[in-house]
Amino acid sequence: MNRAIALFVALAMLLAHALAIHDDGLGRLAFPYDQAYVALRLARNLVYDGQLTWNSGSPGFESYPSMAWVFVCAAAERIGPTVNLSTNLLVQSFGISAALGTLVVLSRFQASRAASLIAPLFLAASGTFAAAAASGLEISLHAFFGVAAFFAMERGRSVWFGGLAAASVLVHPLGILFVAAMAAVRAFGRPNDDEGAARVVSWTSFGAPIGVFAVVAILRRVSTGFVLPPDFDALIHPLPGQWLDGVASLREFAFVGVTPLLLVFPAARLVLGSLSRTGAHAVFLAIAWCGLTALSGMSPLPFHVAFAPALPFICLAVQEGMIAALDGVSTLRRRATLFVFGCGLVASVFASRVPGDLGPLPLRIPHEAWIRPSASARFDCEQPLGRLGLVEEIEVARTLRKAGIFLRDRADPAATVLTPWPGSIGYLSRLAVIDVLARTEPSTFEDRTRSWCRRERADVARALELDADYVVPFASMHREPPTPKGVAVAWLEGMDESPSESGRLTRIETALERYELITVPIEDYTREGGSIGREPFRLLRNTKLGARPRLDVRIVGGDLRVGLQRTRMPQLAELELRLIDADDRSFTLRPNGELDASCVARARIGLLLYDSGSREVELCRMAIPAHPSGGRWASATARLLNPGSRGEGIEWEAVSDRATTNL
Repeated sequence: MNRAIALFVALAMLLAHALAIHDDGLGRLAFPYDQAYVALRLARNLVYDGQLTWNSGSPGFESYPSMAWVFVCAAAERIGPTVNLSTNLLVQSFGISAALGTLVVLSRFQASRAASLIAPLFLAASGTFAAAAASGLEISLHAFFGVAAFFAMERGRSVWFGGLAAASVLVHPLGILFVAAMAAVRAFGRPNDDEGAARVVSWTSFGAPIGVFAVVAILRRVSTGFVLPPDFDALIHPLPGQWLDGVASLREFAFVGVTPLLLVFPAARLVLGSLSRTGAHAVFLAIAWCGLTALSGMSPLPFHVAFAPALPFICLAVQEGMIAALDGVSTLRRRATLFVFGCGLVASVFASRVPGDLGPLPLRIPHEAWIRPSASARFDCEQPLGRLGLVEEIEVARTLRKAGIFLRDRADPAATVLTPWPGSIGYLSRLAVIDVLARTEPSTFEDRTRSWCRRERADVARALELDADYVVPFASMHREPPTPKGVAVAWLEGMDESPSESGRLTRIETALERYELITVPIEDYTREGGSIGREPFRLLRNTKLGARPRLDVRIVGGDLRVGLQRTRMPQLAELELRLIDADDRSFTLRPNGELDASCVARARIGLLLYDSGSREVELCRMAIPAHPSGGRWASATARLLNPGSRGEGIEWEAVSDRATTNL
């Protein structure tokens, strides 16, 4: 197989890999990550409102770490409707194209040898890189410019290096630290004897990325009053345990990704003095980026995609180490190297599989143990490693997209939403969205936005005291309705910056008292606009909106009738109809009119309440059953409950006040 065919195979392999693991369960490409919609919302506001803002009137300069990616999204927003293509699809296609371009650049480091396809094949087999390619984020573009700048530096092309390094800094602010690592390579790197004299880039070429960083810093200073971006602040002011979490994340990335473990090849060749200059430089840059990512702590993104920009350098270093081994005189060493190469490719692909047996091989249990995380997960997620983490992210983004569409169609256009997941909800609802963790805009009590590169914590109590109209407490549908205390504990432990502070829990619970829990029907749509189906979702609605349904219970023609009034928003509920006798004993009614002494029956389940205007809607009408022991009924009560409620009288289970009539 010649190089051209091998490169084509690697490109096709990466494309198929990215599309396969980003399947939404219906055989289609899944939507981007929730975080990607932050850039898309900024882009849409820029295109249609002419302002780089998150919410109207608020600066958006620091709402997303990559302004270059925001402009890419803006181009997709402008072009998409014209060519009748989804903006999401255009952005994901651009990321996949950047990933494919990275493979092409990697193949050029030793263009005269077929072995130079080792690095592209390893990169194509990496689930981390495939996940980053179709994520809708700027990660693969950052990797492309980084490895392209390194290629230009290795070839001594100063102009190309300056431009590509400057582009890397534009794509991500931490790119300047990567440029600093390349400057160290330029200063201390030495060519191997067998490579002969090599051209080196001029020091003046480093002026381009430094100048770009300086210009952006000046603009940031004018716009926000700060010089360095929030991601630098995350490095300078780490959270408690941030570095330990980062080390744990690096360890998981190495063991699940497998390819980083193969750095033993270039390390051994480096000790023996037979590793090429390119290989030695690639090892240094890979370690530099991995260390920088680890210092930022545990990333909230799945599949360790924060380490994806380091993967091309890891693969290149492994390639150079293997080439050095293949060039040796030992036949056994060459065969062992090829064997490790094959095993490494297979093991890398395993991270992209959903755990299960492989034919007759019982691999499910060890596979599950392999991808079990060793550190804490982000709020309201389990965040398993490998493919399952990506599946969870796809499901979270899908659910939040549906919640955003529901709020867009059903909430007042002037409503405000408080959520720890501002991306999908903000982009699709088009409402004023407040990020609990203050990453999209500084809160009224914050002096600047926070970083997206780590799992941030914020003052949850003060965020709730902003009195938003709606709160998204969780990203998934919990089977039983949560209580104010349950939400308070979850938010305190998962997101609050001072979880051990005395009185903190009480303060959060007090802030939650102004809300009521509702269960709403959210709907999924295909890219073509077709409905896939509905599912329930929990929201908190501010009681100041006065949208609580009201019931009326009365006797009509000898039957017990329950009417519904004043429903402003579609929501799901269950009707509890209770009869109370003269001895104060309670019985609930089933839909067929039978009595239930255990009081767990519901007269109606799966009710979908709609806004009926001023007209009353009849929910239930049934004959009053005889008392089971011949006694007399004293009264009848009715109330609406959230689906899944046990009827035990706990807070937030009822979505209406109790209506009563005497019998």
